[in-house]
Parts: sequence; C-alpha cells; structure tokens
Amino acid sequence: MIRLIVFGALALVAACGGLSFANEPQPVSANPSLSVIAPAPDFTLRDTSGKAVRLSDYRGRAVLLAFIFTSCPGVCPLISQQMANLQAGLKAEGLFNRTANLISVTVDPETDTPDKLKEYAQRYDADLSGWRFLRETSERTKPVLKAYDEWTKLLPKGEIDHPARVYLIDQRGNIREIYSLAFFNEKQALIDMRVLVSERDKASSKQ
Repeated sequence: MIRLIVFGALALVAACGGLSFANEPQPVSANPSLSVIAPAPDFTLRDTSGKAVRLSDYRGRAVLLAFIFTSCPGVCPLISQQMANLQAGLKAEGLFNRTANLISVTVDPETDTPDKLKEYAQRYDADLSGWRFLRETSERTKPVLKAYDEWTKLLPKGEIDHPARVYLIDQRGNIREIYSLAFFNEKQALIDMRVLVSERDKASSKQ
C-alpha cells in the first residue's frame, strides 16, 4: 500500500508552465549531508514494454526518481537532459544499472502512451536497461502522485503545471534528498549517488 507523505517546505516547487531559470551553475558539495528524510512510498507501474516495475525491486541500489511528461515545454526537458548527463557519468564510473538506476514517471499517462515515452527516452539517448520510463492508467497513477505530493494542474492553454522535484532514494528505500529544479545539478547528483553506493559498500564490508 502506498503511504502518503507530505514534504512541505523540504523541496522548493518549480512549475512546468512558463518558468524561466538562470543559467548560473549551482555550487557542488563534495561532502553532502544526506540524512534520511522519509521512507519512499512503494509503487508498481509499467515500463514502455508493459512490464510491471516496483520501486522496491531496486532495493540494494541508489535510485534517482523524477516526475515528468513528454509534452512539457520547459522544466521536464531540462530535468531529463540533466538525467541524461548523469547517466553518462554513472556509466563512466561503472555504477549505471549495477548499483545506481534512474526512473522517470509520467504525470500525464493519458497522453503519454508507451510509444510516446519510448520516443521521449530516445530523445535523451536513455539506456532503458538502467533508466526506466514508467506509466499506468490514470486511476493507478493518481495514488503514486499523491504519495509523492506530485499534484497536477491544467493551465488555460492546455499545459500541465506540476512540481519539478527529483527524489534521491537509497538502497534501503529511504528518501535522502529532494531536489527542486533550481538546485538540481547532475554533478551533485552523481556525487550523492556515489556516496550512497559507498555506504552500501562499507556496510557490506562489515558483515
């Protein structure tokens, strides 16, 4: 069962509807403080091939979870490009799909068919072995969005407004960081995921 968690001020909200951002690089911390925020609500959605995917399937791995939709005009493409850059960094360090994975969940499942999600993934050279794009029916997607406080609002021109948050989830299924777009930096995310992998390695060596 998905458990509702309210993050409130833990994450700054950036909406998809016509928001502009400065191009100034955000500072990167080599020693991030990644305390446990809350358990990540589990869910089951389907990937572009129709296979059921549970978040808990990724226990033992660090996961970066983003909420996007394919027709988003501004925020989602930027997040997805940053995740593509992160994918390259994880591959270079031998972490991708071994100890670290990426997940993108659509907030607009009625429009985002599996084929549209596949096309979107191809746009960012996503390696679907370790970067999954998930959807379900609207009825089954709504509880997932609610659990992550990921509301959606239809704007007058037909665009969808939603919080631009990215969640860093550790190997035990705990949320360790919530990035808003204004502070999401793929270089920082790579460092943060490296830290989580290092925690796992240290825990394994003590057993």
